[in-house]
Amino acid sequence: MGYRLIVLLALTIGTCVTTAEKTTPNYNWTDSPDYSGLRQQIGWDGNYYSLCERSRPMQSMVEAMNNGQWEAAANQGLNWLDRCPVDIRAHHYTGIALTKLGREQEGQDHFRWAEGLMDSIVASGDGKTPETAYVTISVAEEYDALYFFGLERKSQALVSGPIMCDLITALNDKGEEVSIYFNPAAHFARLAKMLKTLD
Repeated sequence: MGYRLIVLLALTIGTCVTTAEKTTPNYNWTDSPDYSGLRQQIGWDGNYYSLCERSRPMQSMVEAMNNGQWEAAANQGLNWLDRCPVDIRAHHYTGIALTKLGREQEGQDHFRWAEGLMDSIVASGDGKTPETAYVTISVAEEYDALYFFGLERKSQALVSGPIMCDLITALNDKGEEVSIYFNPAAHFARLAKMLKTLD
């Protein structure tokens, strides 16, 4: 699939108190797992915030790559992915860093994971209507999908109704507006559970 390898709720919880982090297994990046199943398993995990959102190193990885610190970027990515193996953009950045270090095969493994994870999002719908929205496991994954589609977010809105979705209006490389629906069902479920515990 030729993606350019390169939310919506402002309710992302920076002050959330989570349970103790799980110890996650080390993954074999040469494998080609059931990406949809893995996203489902981790996305609906009660500890998703602590596993895949808290201390996400995207900014520090970008800074390291911009400064040519490929070893630092690769190590940050590999450490993070052992904790959150479904982070699409982290796989992509790690693939870039490893390739720059001359570790081409390892880099290709992470590019393949990024593509496999993206394929599993695309297989979930077409993004054209709330009923056929792309199913994502987090708000960050929606932004990552836009990144790989080569789209720049312009605006976003929460669409209520029988199916609650995020509607993102974005610009393509020609400056044309594109509307895409995402259904971050796992994210909504986590928010509902958190709000319930606060009652």
